[in-house]
Amino acid sequence: MNKTFLIGIPIRDFVNPMSRLSDLLTPSERIDLAKNLILNLVNAFSDEETSIYIISNSPEVELFCKLNNLNNFQSQKQGLNEEVKEFINAVDNYNYWTIVHGDLPYITKHFAGVWKKLCESKEIVITESKDRGTPIFGGNLKFNNFTYGKNSFLKHMEILHDLSIKCEKVFHKEFYFELDDEDDYEEFLQNLPRWYKKLNNS
Repeated sequence: MNKTFLIGIPIRDFVNPMSRLSDLLTPSERIDLAKNLILNLVNAFSDEETSIYIISNSPEVELFCKLNNLNNFQSQKQGLNEEVKEFINAVDNYNYWTIVHGDLPYITKHFAGVWKKLCESKEIVITESKDRGTPIFGGNLKFNNFTYGKNSFLKHMEILHDLSIKCEKVFHKEFYFELDDEDDYEEFLQNLPRWYKKLNNS
């Protein structure tokens, strides 16, 4: 079966991931959590029609990908926006696409399927995190004006408006809750996802 859906997960490195949780978790615990969040996302989105790439130039991430049989796109550029743009340009033979942050703990197979159906039916679908970031972003229209960073959701919405591109904002918490700070982690502990429970029971 030809792959029709492209997913990119940008990861900077595993040197000091999830640094805002450093008062709650040791460095090794944060690294393990970051890796398992990525593996859950890959598992949730994996199917016969989807290609998933980890976007990173980090040697540690490259090794992680090799050990877990994951595709690793290594950009020649520096900086998240430039890396994602190069990825979209280089891997462009797909009908639908998504860029998703690696710290979304509540995406399951069901919600991954919901998201993909939205992308197949809408030009652009987008979510907004509590700090006005863009946790997950995709659609069926080619787009390459990424502006990740502070207030990226507002910047993306402005670009979409200027380009007269129709977009739909998605409000399901599964698509915008990021495990980013101590408050998020406390909420996460109160509502542990099934994949995390299985991890700790194994």
